Amino acid sequence: MFERFTDTARHVVVQAQDDARRLGHNYIGCEHLLLAAAAAAEPASAVLRDQGVTPERVEAEILRAVGRGQTADPLGGLDRQALAFIGIDLDVVRARIEAAFGPDALTRALPAACQRKRPAWRKGPVAELMRRRRRRRARRNAPLPAGPPRQRPASPGFVSGGHIPFTPRAKKSLEI
Repeated sequence: MFERFTDTARHVVVQAQDDARRLGHNYIGCEHLLLAAAAAAEPASAVLRDQGVTPERVEAEILRAVGRGQTADPLGGLDRQALAFIGIDLDVVRARIEAAFGPDALTRALPAACQRKRPAWRKGPVAELMRRRRRRRARRNAPLPAGPPRQRPASPGFVSGGHIPFTPRAKKSLEI
């Protein structure tokens, strides 16, 4: 389906995926497509912004309605309570890290130069077969996604990198 899209439309879909990942969501919904469309440097985006649909307002509304996902705060719930019991306040740790490394230092992606390269021995057909098996096993054992009601993706599973599934409504939006 994406081969029929213009380069701009493909860029919006890729940006929606990046926005979903940045917000910690394990699905791409219509809200992520709207956020990406409002942030694009295109005439349609200018019309959206003229009507008051700015990327900042869309993101604030997404966070108000859905909240941040699991990947945005990996240490939540019980982990946070356990660390607080031994005297570690995660909010103070986060504030110190952001003071030293800048805002959103814990959530933004690493620069390409810092990302780990795959060693030569992990390339080839046998390594690829093992990776496929691990992925299949991970998909079978993965928890169901925590999307909004009626917005859950067709394929269940938590996705930390790579492809993030679209919700049925987002798929329909892209088809139309």
